[in-house]
Amino acid sequence: MTQTTRRRVLVWLMAAAAAAAAAVAGSGWPRAVAPSAPSQTTTSPESSRSLPSSSTSSTPSSPSPSSSSSLQFEDDRGRIVRLPASPTRIVSLAPHATELLFASGAGHKVVAVDRDSDYPPAVRSLPRVAAYPQPDIEQLLALAPDLVVIWGPGAPRALVARLEQLGLAVFVSEPRTLDDVGATLARFARLSDDSATALGAAQAFRARLAQIRARYAQRPAVRVFVQIWTSPLIGIGEHEVIADAVRSCGARSVLSDAAIAAPRVDPEAVIAARPAMVLATDGERGERFWRERGLLAPSGPARFAAFDASTMERPGPRVLDALEQMCAAIDAARAPS
Repeated sequence: MTQTTRRRVLVWLMAAAAAAAAAVAGSGWPRAVAPSAPSQTTTSPESSRSLPSSSTSSTPSSPSPSSSSSLQFEDDRGRIVRLPASPTRIVSLAPHATELLFASGAGHKVVAVDRDSDYPPAVRSLPRVAAYPQPDIEQLLALAPDLVVIWGPGAPRALVARLEQLGLAVFVSEPRTLDDVGATLARFARLSDDSATALGAAQAFRARLAQIRARYAQRPAVRVFVQIWTSPLIGIGEHEVIADAVRSCGARSVLSDAAIAAPRVDPEAVIAARPAMVLATDGERGERFWRERGLLAPSGPARFAAFDASTMERPGPRVLDALEQMCAAIDAARAPS
């Protein structure tokens, strides 16, 4: 992973941490209310709560009579997003949302994306829109979208309200767990011309996630330090998608008591915690850092593995591939040396 990518991961985590802290303080950054979905279902809970409507509102209300082509569904702030018909012009202002839209069968409706969206390859030819820290509103209006999907930490309430006042329907996307990714896939299936196939993709995601978790659920827990920056030293606590991935592998972060997603830590505190595994995004640099301090085997208790957070920092359908690789690395720490 390049330093630019690691910096983007850090910015994403710090913004997410700020959003979580504000939610606790009641300052208008509510937690996503979509519940963690069962790993194997035959009917999507999101499809059952996507009710017909023909207006837009930030708070739930009783549906009004409308045509059967209208859509109503809930975003990750608990807002009810209402569309008079299935959208045909979607703008995605987050890389993870872009991937989820394409995976759910709505990719052909995406007419523009943020500057960091680069997957699937089809998005590379699409127009680019400034997204963070502030979207270019004039550029958005010129695109005439009937739906804008925006990243939660980059979407303060005032901005969302402004976009809605200008007539834009806004879906705030902020998956914080792996289950949230599957839930978003199911909700975005409503935007597809073939919702049954799209819902199948969501169910396949949930089934694969359940299989991975079941594989490691009964194995001995591994204490892990997940490092996303060396200087200053920054790790992962118990919040957000990367932390959920660690738990899904049957491991536990040594920073599980941290109040924020990406705390700055003292190297001596990490050594005192005696992790069995160090997972770092900066490869050789991170390994050298800990070997010089005696944490790594054979002189210390920990194994080392590099991992690429560039996929996991954008919680989309490919996150399970990254999860498989992380779990395999963690599992190696359980094996006899």
